[in-house]
Amino acid sequence: MLLSTQQKFILDALRTLNCVRRRQLHALVRGQFEKDSFQVTQARMDAMLRQLRMGTFDVRMDDGLVWLSNAQPDGRRLEAIDVMIELTGGRPQEFSASREPPRLLRFAFGDELRLFTVASLDTAPAGMLERGKAERIVWIADGGEAPQGLALPPKHFFAARQPDGSHRFYGSNGP
Repeated sequence: MLLSTQQKFILDALRTLNCVRRRQLHALVRGQFEKDSFQVTQARMDAMLRQLRMGTFDVRMDDGLVWLSNAQPDGRRLEAIDVMIELTGGRPQEFSASREPPRLLRFAFGDELRLFTVASLDTAPAGMLERGKAERIVWIADGGEAPQGLALPPKHFFAARQPDGSHRFYGSNGP
C-alpha cells in the first residue's frame, strides 16, 4: 500500500505513542503539515485513518481513540500528550514515549529545541527525578490536582487539569 507523507507521519506517531485520542492525532498532523499550506480538515483526517485501518489492518479506532493492535490505552500518557500539544501548539519538533517511570513522554520544541519531559507524580515524588541540564519537567497527577504542600525543584512545573480538559501550569519558585 502506498502511503501519503501524512499517513507515514500518523503511523510513526502511533508507533511512538502507542495510543492517542483522535483529536490529539489531528492536532499533531495539522501542526506538522499545515505550515506547508496543506489543509488537514477533519474529513481529510478521517479519510486517512480509514485508509490506514483498511490497508494495514494494524490501526484500530474506537471511542475517540486511535491505536495499533498491540497497544493498550494509557490514561497518563494520553494526558501527557495533551500537555505536549498545549505547550507546543501542536508543533513539537520531536517526541518520544518514555518507558522509564515516572517519565511518560519527552518532547522538544522551539527555535532552541527546548527539551521537556512529562512525568507522573503518582509514580514518584517530584524530587526523585533527575533532570538534564536544559530539560524542564512537567508533572501530572491522576487526580489532576497538585498534592497539598507540593514543593517543586527549579525548572519543574505542575500541570493542573481544568474542567474543560486543558491545563493550568504552576512552576517552582527557585532559580
